[in-house]
Amino acid sequence: MITAFIQQGCKPEDDVVLPVIPEAGTGMWYVGKLITGGDALCVRGYTINKIQYAFLADGPKGLDIINVTDGANPVLVSNFATGGSASEIFLDSLNGHQYAFLSDTVKGIFIIDVTNPANPVLDTNISYAGVTSSSRKDSALFAASNSGIKILNIKNLPSVNEIGSYANANPVRHIEISGSVCYLVENITGLEIVNITNPASPVQYTTFRTPGSCYDIKIADNLGYVADGLSGISVISVSNPSQPYFIRTKSTDSDVRKLDYSPNFLFSAENTYGAEVFNLFDPAKPDMVGYFEPKGNSNSIHFYKAKVLIAHGTEGLLILRF
Repeated sequence: MITAFIQQGCKPEDDVVLPVIPEAGTGMWYVGKLITGGDALCVRGYTINKIQYAFLADGPKGLDIINVTDGANPVLVSNFATGGSASEIFLDSLNGHQYAFLSDTVKGIFIIDVTNPANPVLDTNISYAGVTSSSRKDSALFAASNSGIKILNIKNLPSVNEIGSYANANPVRHIEISGSVCYLVENITGLEIVNITNPASPVQYTTFRTPGSCYDIKIADNLGYVADGLSGISVISVSNPSQPYFIRTKSTDSDVRKLDYSPNFLFSAENTYGAEVFNLFDPAKPDMVGYFEPKGNSNSIHFYKAKVLIAHGTEGLLILRF
């Protein structure tokens, strides 16, 4: 029996209703895929001019922009080659333009104007060595590099100037910003929590060691959900960023590398184990309600317009439903 699903809370006009064939008992369903020829490490969905796109940090290929309006038939729209190794991406609008902020571990941070997704245009490249992650608070861009956190004023692109820096305790895997708090996900320390009320002069609140490897964090309603590697998903209270405390770890019997949050649900990318979805009707107790076990590496995950987008390593982009 062919069934179509639309996730609760998403308007039907926001999405194309996709016919999918359920795999009995998993709670997640295959929709489509696109092999890109790179090594997909991070994916984010973003809508431009009412068209749904997946933006893929595709390792040596750079940035791939894929039309996913019809998730069963994703189409590559354009590619921006960095000449390095693109590892992470986030998207935001500034001064009436849409930008992709692409972290490249070889070539630095790329700020790419993607207002026209078919023709991405380089705005600025800052060639810091070893950039792994970036995020933004207002007009300040935070970039994790080999020489610490660099803070850039991006208010008047393409003009960019460095306005500050922060000496992180250990190498940073990911930067997550929530309000005036910056969470540095570090492969030794765990979490380093930083006050960025004045973005040019960050001040450490504290550090916090999770039970596992600490690859990623998502913040929601004073809780931090940590992708904690082989330990699973750790939940911590961050209502007081100076004194976070551990609540529990949800064991997944897998290797949790990346997370995404949508109200009532948490999504995990679990390396060679695939992906899972958890309900958060009790926010402190993630409860698994679906999983999918494809071949290859599930490196990153984003819930977007009722689709579950997965950066699937050398398999490119994978699209699921639940």
